[in-house]
Amino acid sequence: MKYRLLSILTLLLPILTFAQDKGLDEKVNDAFMPVAVWWEGFILTSIPIAGYNMPLVLILLIFGATFFTIYFKFPNITKFGLAINTVRGKYDELDHHSVEKAELNIVDGDLVDTIADESKEGEVSHFQALATAVSGTVGLGNIAGVAVAIALGGPGATFWMIICGLIGMSTKFVECTLGVKYRDVGEDGTVYGGPMYYLSRGLKEKGFTGLGKVLAALFAILCVGASFGGGNAFQSNQAAVQLST
Repeated sequence: MKYRLLSILTLLLPILTFAQDKGLDEKVNDAFMPVAVWWEGFILTSIPIAGYNMPLVLILLIFGATFFTIYFKFPNITKFGLAINTVRGKYDELDHHSVEKAELNIVDGDLVDTIADESKEGEVSHFQALATAVSGTVGLGNIAGVAVAIALGGPGATFWMIICGLIGMSTKFVECTLGVKYRDVGEDGTVYGGPMYYLSRGLKEKGFTGLGKVLAALFAILCVGASFGGGNAFQSNQAAVQLST
């Protein structure tokens, strides 16, 4: 039933959009614009440090990544070989150590040969996880983001992007480690995890139960918003703009 409703909505959406004076995309843009402007102003709030005005988001990202890099003794360099071995599957057997072979769930649309055994601790391989992460960041950050940065800051911006990318690997290292440490594995092998889990559980261990729940809920809400505007919508929009101009 839900597939029929989705199909009908898909067919009617272009008709409803063209039948109105203002398109659906413009209405959505107008509705979210005040929120986007406020949020942009908040994260780009400048704080004076050593005679320079530095945006808040820059302080959080750069200083945080630098701290992780130094504290964990440059994992972006020293653990590079380990990362390559992990991605190429050298440690898959260590992860999938639980027992019996279970039938793959094909009722809900899972395809045999494309997912791991759901009786094991994990649903995707290391390489599949890497491919998924790369597919969600290359178009938005490494293509559109680089172009915007060079247009605004000149060729020198490339150097700082390389430096930030290098130390940012330490931040990703911490995120992934926390995600695995605080994840849940259901009886059917389904894995539940992410920042929502390690924010609430990690801060609870430190005695900040309330703060952990608030931050976890905030992340979940912002993640929903980002999934609409920061993923395929942004990339497809950029492609459409190039074709139309």
